[in-house]
Formats: sequence, C-alpha cells, structure tokens
Amino acid sequence: MRIPPGRLKLAIVVACVLLVTGAALLLARHRHTPHGSGKAAASSPAPTTSTSSAAPATPTPAPPHSAATPGPATPSPARNASPSPKTTARGITLVDGPYGFQVPQGWAFTPLTTVANTNNSQAAHWTDPASGARLDYLVVSTQAIYSVDHTVNLASIEAALPCQQLPPTSYVYLSGKGPRYTCPPMGGLNVNGLVLVKPYPQGFRLLQAEMPPAQDPLVAQILAGFH
Repeated sequence: MRIPPGRLKLAIVVACVLLVTGAALLLARHRHTPHGSGKAAASSPAPTTSTSSAAPATPTPAPPHSAATPGPATPSPARNASPSPKTTARGITLVDGPYGFQVPQGWAFTPLTTVANTNNSQAAHWTDPASGARLDYLVVSTQAIYSVDHTVNLASIEAALPCQQLPPTSYVYLSGKGPRYTCPPMGGLNVNGLVLVKPYPQGFRLLQAEMPPAQDPLVAQILAGFH
C-alpha cells in the first residue's frame, strides 16, 4: 500500500523528534551522573556491558523546579518600626529611638531618668531646638490603673493623663494597646498621646507629642509605631 507523501513526511519528522529527545535525555543523565564514586546510587544501577539482551531503560529526567509543590513561603523577619530614616512632614526625618518608637532626628534628647519625688516613674524627653515641639515618654510602675479583678480601669488612666486641661477632647481604647487620646491644644501645638497598658501589676508606658497641627500625620506615624 502506498503511503501518501504528506503522512510519510510527518512520520519522518516524528521519528527525528523522538531521536533528538532521547539523545538529549541521555546527555542530561550523563551530565548528572557523579564521577569518581566507588558505587552507583541505589536508584540508578550501573548499565550492563551487554546491549543485545535488553534495551537500556529510558532515563527519567529530573522534574523542573516549576513542577514542585512549594511549601508556605517564609515570611520576612519582622522589623521594629523603620530600619532606616524616613523623611515625612516638613522635612522632619524619623529615626528609631531607644524605647520602642521613632523620634525626629536632631532633636535634643534627655534619656530616661527617675522623676523627682517618685520611686515608680521614669521619663525621657525630646525637644525641637527650633520650636516648642516636644515628645514626652513616661514609664510608671503602679497598680492604681487596675480594677479589683486586675482588669484595666480606663477611668483612672483618663483622670491621670498629662493634659493641661482635663478631660481630653478624645479618648479611644485601642485593642491590645491602650487609650489613644487628644488633649486641648497648648500654645498653638496639638497634643496627642498613647498609653500602652502592661499586664497587672506592671503599670503602663505613655508617649505624648506636642507638635504643630501641620505635623499631625507625623504624630500619627510615631504613635502608630509605639510598641
């Protein structure tokens, strides 16, 4: 029976493709076979010297990387605040501070020291040499902010806020942190703060910022990073 020319060409092309593929697979296996080893791997027995008794087994190429099913991605290590300076409002550059929040670069810094006439309070301060803007950080060890059942007494914290006038104009509890508050303005500066409540009976940490209204976004960034 005569084979049509078209089918004959197709058969020749298919045969060529199979020959090329088989050669490529054998070459790939040869490149991945370790040299100088005293024994062959258990999964890849050495070929026999006789080729007439049986045809060589077709090597199985290693699956491409894309075919593997990856495990869950490893998350990037968490970073506290920003690892490098970040310029924000009005050219102020924030850098990582020593107490768990960012501070404006170049401001005068007073390290954490015991507050006068107390034995359970420490305070640190940052002030802008060019204006009255400032950051105040307070650490207080006290049981006075807890109720009898050791839960946080928000009313007692509100009554002790360092606002020039009380009550604060805004007082909102942030879950997992503590009260976020706003005091009445002082000398043209907006006053905002955050209280981080510690487990009973450790007390609390407080961060308060007094800065111009135009820098409210900067203050929000500082308080959001307070941890």
